[in-house]
Amino acid sequence: MHAALYIEKIHYPLTRKHGALFEAAIRRRDLFPPAASEAQAAQQEAAGYYSLMYAEGYFRDPYNVAGLLGRLGLAWWTDVMPLCTEDRKLCGVELRRFRDMVAQARLTLPSKAELQMQRGVVEDTGRDSLAEWHNYFIEKRAYLLEFLNKAIELNSAVYCSL
Repeated sequence: MHAALYIEKIHYPLTRKHGALFEAAIRRRDLFPPAASEAQAAQQEAAGYYSLMYAEGYFRDPYNVAGLLGRLGLAWWTDVMPLCTEDRKLCGVELRRFRDMVAQARLTLPSKAELQMQRGVVEDTGRDSLAEWHNYFIEKRAYLLEFLNKAIELNSAVYCSL
């Protein structure tokens, strides 16, 4: 499970542009046995269209050890959902309020023990090192702020699937 945010003025045009091609590739894939080269080629094509649909205007935050909002002392359901309209959109003043909440919140970076207690893999070096976990949270916050600023700049609502 995860929270998914979509900048309507960016994501919806991408979905309109690539969605039908994605669906056609999936239908082609399903005509063949999974191991068939035609199925694998169609799956690769579908994956390409899927990537294009989610290349911009999309932010995802998992409800697990890798979730950003909890590290900021915030929660999707108690802090963000009340800012949304009935149809789950962040717009105008409420969108700015959420951006400000993220910008002003203190990012608490986890310890190795904390990550492990939440079933996170922590290695001494490499991709799963504590330093990389910390870098992940720092970069994810920067990306969320960039995402929210882009929506504000475009005067676009952000649909929230929480």
